[in-house]
Amino acid sequence: MTQEHEQEERFHHDRMAEEHDQAEVDPDTEELLASERDYGFARIYTIELKYKEKPQFSRKRLFEKMQRYTGTVDQPDEQKLRDNLLVWEPSEEAETDMLHFFHLNYPVRFADGEMPAQTSIMPTNNRPAAEYETAVQQAWHWPEAGETIEQCKYSVRLIDMMASGLAPQERLRLLTGTVRALLETAPCDAVYFRESDKLLEPGDYLSAIEAGGLLYGVMNIRFFNVEGTGSQRHEMLMDTLGLAALGIPDVQCHYFDLEPNEVAQQLTSLGYYLFDNGDVIQDGETFGPTEDVRWRCEHQYALAAPHRVVLDVDPGSPYYAGRQSAPTADE
Repeated sequence: MTQEHEQEERFHHDRMAEEHDQAEVDPDTEELLASERDYGFARIYTIELKYKEKPQFSRKRLFEKMQRYTGTVDQPDEQKLRDNLLVWEPSEEAETDMLHFFHLNYPVRFADGEMPAQTSIMPTNNRPAAEYETAVQQAWHWPEAGETIEQCKYSVRLIDMMASGLAPQERLRLLTGTVRALLETAPCDAVYFRESDKLLEPGDYLSAIEAGGLLYGVMNIRFFNVEGTGSQRHEMLMDTLGLAALGIPDVQCHYFDLEPNEVAQQLTSLGYYLFDNGDVIQDGETFGPTEDVRWRCEHQYALAAPHRVVLDVDPGSPYYAGRQSAPTADE
């Protein structure tokens, strides 16, 4: 683990501990936190903006964009940064070394009162392209992702804090607003959503958001060819990654012979349905495009990493491949 990653993990641990201290303390607290980890929930959400050239942007313009897309915001002065948000101290040379925002329109309730959700923006050491390998393998939507990420030399990281208590829709709206503010202040060459392991072309992301595709960044539709099971049929696994991080089950389908594009369409529709309505589908209930085509749903653990709870979709005989094996992926 690099020194930067160690710092980030300590930072995440400290922020989680702070949220834990402010949450209502009861005998079930530790069980709740363990359940969140089991579920795949992200108390801190991370997005990276990747640049080929060193980004240049002003605090003033970014503040204006934040106001536009997230509503009333406040910035702590440097003394508050040092006293309350000690991660890196701002340097005197770079205007954008660390920027921290309190989003007053996104209050989060704790046992002893309310606190606004917060976002921080900071430059970070650029990670090698090899660390994005799985995202590149699944970047069916952007064939140039691998080449682009290899050319990027600079990274800016966006994280949210004290925002895990927001409803998923509110949290995503805040994240989307902050990303838009950043992209319009300092356009980048690639956007990486860590929780969904998804690389995006920035223009495509903005177009999708404008068209109402709010999950375009936070939900990754992944496809795996499953090998080594001894089956003579074409065995495949498709799942979403990223919804569980927001507190909504990801979905998966382990199947034979179906057309992948059709499965992707069904999982995408189901993902949006769950995002809009919550985890409302009970085990044994069905979901499908028509009354004649209904797929049975059941909560299970994901076949493909990372570990999390998913809503498994059974398209019925002879297509369902069940839980015979996890994928040894030929992505």
